[in-house]
Amino acid sequence: MEKIARFMELFWLALAVLTAAWSAYVLYVHGWAAGKVWLLFPAVCAAMWGYRRFMRGKVAQWAERERIEREGNGR
Repeated sequence: MEKIARFMELFWLALAVLTAAWSAYVLYVHGWAAGKVWLLFPAVCAAMWGYRRFMRGKVAQWAERERIEREGNGR
């Protein structure tokens, strides 16, 4: 499960970088008025990356807490 979470985190980060490059290109070619809507895509991808990173840390904390509780009850 950790590998899937790490992969999805890297996926959203890569997608954020790619869409940021694409939106910069569109802004350069078509100008601000026509290209500003393209900035939503890297913003959403970056938000998803941040959310996945935050949740991966929380899940790791929960798993560690559960492991400690199991070891404490096993004595």
